[in-house]
Amino acid sequence: MRILFIGSQESRALFQSAVKGHGEITSDKDSELCIIEVSEVSTLFRLPKKFSVPTFFYITKKDKQLIEALSDFKISGIFFPPLKPEDIVSKMFRGSAQPKAAVTDGFDTLKAKIIAKAENIPPLPALARELVRLTRNDKTQMKDFVEQIKKDQGLSSRIIKLVNSPFYGVRQEISSIDRATVLLGLNTVKNLALAVSTEQFYNKNFSLFKTTGQKIWHHGFVVGRLCEVIAKPAGEDEDSLYLAGLMHDMGKTVIVDFLVKEVSTIEDERNQLGTDHCAVGELVLTKWAVVKDIAEAVHNHHQLGKDIFSRILYYANQMHKNIDSAEDLHDNIEDCAFAVGVPFEKLEELVMPVLESERIGNDTA
Repeated sequence: MRILFIGSQESRALFQSAVKGHGEITSDKDSELCIIEVSEVSTLFRLPKKFSVPTFFYITKKDKQLIEALSDFKISGIFFPPLKPEDIVSKMFRGSAQPKAAVTDGFDTLKAKIIAKAENIPPLPALARELVRLTRNDKTQMKDFVEQIKKDQGLSSRIIKLVNSPFYGVRQEISSIDRATVLLGLNTVKNLALAVSTEQFYNKNFSLFKTTGQKIWHHGFVVGRLCEVIAKPAGEDEDSLYLAGLMHDMGKTVIVDFLVKEVSTIEDERNQLGTDHCAVGELVLTKWAVVKDIAEAVHNHHQLGKDIFSRILYYANQMHKNIDSAEDLHDNIEDCAFAVGVPFEKLEELVMPVLESERIGNDTA
């Protein structure tokens, strides 16, 4: 198959390598397929809205204005960097096999808009950004942040409310951040502050997910705690895994704006949007400069990934979902113990108090 490529020599070489054995990149206008590199909106002004052969755009810059303009074009698909040879070949031959060449690939256009929205998501609050970078070893700096938390009355009151919930099982009511720090530790207060700082992103209507933003946020909070307690005996970074658990459903805050009917599974999301909250969540965390291991674990949290972060997040997510099924929960803990190299009895001893506290909270809600 002859493929007309219009763009830079560097990009041309990338596509030539990708299609080797399947097609030939050429400058011949009498080709069977076309790829056009688009790096700025002005390029689109010079192009027709329809094409006589299957045509793909290679978008090298995630510009909001450019992405929005794509809906005006009848194209067969869109490529984004980084390019994967297998994806290029699959998409091109799927697109070229369509009965009509000038067919809009709705998924690609919609995915482009979702990516643009994820790229333009508001930043984390300043305090939260600092907390993301803070580790449990930074004792002096952590104390300074506790002082900042105390100055924010709204943040402080929300943290104190969480501390006094059945989830933490404190015997006497805690009325101050200082007291919470003494009883629960600096790191717990830090993580609570981080959780409360992310709550604002869930202030949306999540009815098409058949739940509420508060419930999605709370699920992330519990999964974060589970990740944290699993991480300790596994010898992994507790702070990083808490953050992975806390933010694992952040992608839902983006894709909810594009859903048109109810979804129950990530397959439902993909069928509507061509992507899912796992992939979009990774984009958001990357945008927020969260470390790669966490972002990848978020991407993989609905499948059992190969790396330890992904495995811990996957099982923590399953444990909370199966909290009311003793048999499934037992299997989750057993499988997790094997996957992370921790004795079953030890892991059960750590995760069950978190889950029991959650059950008590649900019963008293």
